[in-house]
Amino acid sequence: MSSANAWFPYRSSGNDFELFAFPHAGAGSTAFSALREALSGSSVSLVPVVLPGRERRMRETPHQDLDALLADFEQMAAADGFAAFQGDYGLLGHCSGAMIAFEVARILERSPCRNPHLLISCSCLPPQLIRDTGISRLPTPELFSRAGGTPEALLADPAFVAMLERPLRADFVVFDAYAYRPGEKLSTPILATRGPDDPDLSAAELQAWRDQTTGGFATMEVGSGHWALTPDGTAMLAKRIPAALYAGRGA
Repeated sequence: MSSANAWFPYRSSGNDFELFAFPHAGAGSTAFSALREALSGSSVSLVPVVLPGRERRMRETPHQDLDALLADFEQMAAADGFAAFQGDYGLLGHCSGAMIAFEVARILERSPCRNPHLLISCSCLPPQLIRDTGISRLPTPELFSRAGGTPEALLADPAFVAMLERPLRADFVVFDAYAYRPGEKLSTPILATRGPDDPDLSAAELQAWRDQTTGGFATMEVGSGHWALTPDGTAMLAKRIPAALYAGRGA
């Protein structure tokens, strides 16, 4: 079992809130570098979550089963009495990371710790609408093409492609196999965001995140296309996050 330091290697103290951020498929902490910088000087410390199989955890095998991933997370958190979640905090997930953040919120709400003050979903269908994309079964070139976000120059390096494909494909295996299990709604407020031109997430589908909480709910269009965390989207979201966390704490 990995320690909290492995999952959260970049924690910092001194702010009112921590925002634990789960990246999109195949990604690591650098996916949130711009948002972390945009939040610097605010009341929020962004804490990138590093999953097995990437960055400092490269030697670990990336999970291809969501239940195993969540059990690993829960065991890590329980090992020190959920110490990381006794303060004021929120959760954020980008694309497939939002599915994981949602399931983590479910775990934390039934655990001996404080509930999250906010769950932010960026560019992800609500869990009850998630469907098999088929991306996990694509050949390597098509996998990277559909996933997007990787510069062509890097894709010309076979060693780099092999290194990145391992967690990327594993994350899509987890996402494509996801089977939503109806249960008690979260009490955590939800802020659901999308790019205004996202072909994979309509405004109506975004609204369906409302069905997952008895707490506050809001939607927001940020960035452009599928990626909510474009430079413009990141700036817009960074302005919204502190107030949303304070509102969630006061709810």
